[in-house]
Amino acid sequence: MTSGNGSASETFYATIVANTPEAIVVTTPAGEITYINRASERLLGYTPDEVIGKNITMLVPQTPGRRADPVKWLQRWAAEPDYTQSRFLDLIGQTKSGHEMPVDVRVVEISLNAKPHFIITVRDNTARRAEQAAFRDANLKATRILMIAEDAIVSVDRNLEITFFNLKAEKVFGYKADEILGQSLNVLLPERFRSDHAAMIEKFGKGKVASQWMSQRGTITGLRKNGQEFPAEATITKVGSGNDVTYSAHLRDLTEPKRSAES
Repeated sequence: MTSGNGSASETFYATIVANTPEAIVVTTPAGEITYINRASERLLGYTPDEVIGKNITMLVPQTPGRRADPVKWLQRWAAEPDYTQSRFLDLIGQTKSGHEMPVDVRVVEISLNAKPHFIITVRDNTARRAEQAAFRDANLKATRILMIAEDAIVSVDRNLEITFFNLKAEKVFGYKADEILGQSLNVLLPERFRSDHAAMIEKFGKGKVASQWMSQRGTITGLRKNGQEFPAEATITKVGSGNDVTYSAHLRDLTEPKRSAES
């Protein structure tokens, strides 16, 4: 390759890196900044002259709750196996104006001019953090509503292991949630109905209907902790697909209505 072609190639790659829409910072292993691209300038508010030669801790200062400083985190992260680099290191970045923001960081060690350097990509994940917080809040509200619902609600995973058990379910079945979660759904069914019930759920899981009455073929029979059987009506709903499916049964104990009808 001629020197002219080499120069053209260097210019080509330098132009790509400079104009990549993701923020890129290059440092020495000790954290000294040697390069930032234009996206970094826009994200962090600094010009190259203001940061080159400075330590990266000016961009990701040490935060309370972390024992190691950011440089040590980056050194540790760069030494991780390649397959872990699909994950991001979660740090708090600081702009020139002093604004702090959560950032996702990836780092890889390379050799430049026969010396080790870190290439670090930085993403502002403020919006993603806000979305995650909103999602957690929505889930928390939904869970609280389900916990106090008038129906007994029992959720199981694809292996029919109990993952949710609300207050009404505790009252109906006599179990506390902490002693039933992770148990097989069979615990709540008389033994003679278990195989048929499992087959029904499997068939429902393969079908296209998202919700249906479980009582279409007659009254469902539940089993309390004390061994007492009781009649019930229930609907079953599925959410998700494949290995990530949850089945939820909304169940009503018919013992009291039955007693009222007989009296």
